[in-house]
Amino acid sequence: MTKAINAVRDSFARRFAYRRTHQALMSLPMRTRIDCDLLGREEETARAAVYGG
Repeated sequence: MTKAINAVRDSFARRFAYRRTHQALMSLPMRTRIDCDLLGREEETARAAVYGG
């Protein structure tokens, strides 16, 4: 039972971290996103940062 609860807790924590990271990337000025080659890849970058890959 504890493993299941920890798995759910971990899932929620990762989802929250993904949303926070994605929002932070989206809040960067467009010029910065272009310079960092992130424009149009914000979701992919946030997913890789949180979930690995």
